Amino acid sequence: MSRRNLCRLGPMILITALSAGCAAHLQTKTVQTSDTYDLWASRMQSMPFVIHQQDGQVALVDVHGDPWHGSTDGLQDGTAQRVEVYEGAFAAPPATMCKAPMAPPRGGNGASNDNVVAAICDRGRTVVSFSDKIRPRVIGSKTEYVSRVRHLLLEGIWESVAQEPEPLHT
Repeated sequence: MSRRNLCRLGPMILITALSAGCAAHLQTKTVQTSDTYDLWASRMQSMPFVIHQQDGQVALVDVHGDPWHGSTDGLQDGTAQRVEVYEGAFAAPPATMCKAPMAPPRGGNGASNDNVVAAICDRGRTVVSFSDKIRPRVIGSKTEYVSRVRHLLLEGIWESVAQEPEPLHT
């Protein structure tokens, strides 16, 4: 194979390798212009992450993955700001994920389909959500995975159409 062909092939291999590592699918159509990265990064510091595990257990943790010690008022009826995280096998985050009563999203059962769906919930409104392929050992480390959840949700706000600047030409 000639050097010229390798130079053409190199960028394609790089792009393929980078895209293969991306398993998260962001849902950004619910982001409003008032939902800024800075606003939600700040709010997430004092919001619970409600993690619904596959075995039916629910864990409440803070933004660092440590046990939640704040108020739990409004979590049952959906009137609190929070991050909802569901472990399982789901096609996509449902539009009703933040609405009360909070029934778990429906999904199939199968280790090869394990994923997580998560959303920032501004009470009953979904701000941004995602679906992410996951390995059980990764989700087992709450501190590491909560950091990923936070990053993906804030990235969804950052990349949303609602956050694009006004067009230069009308």
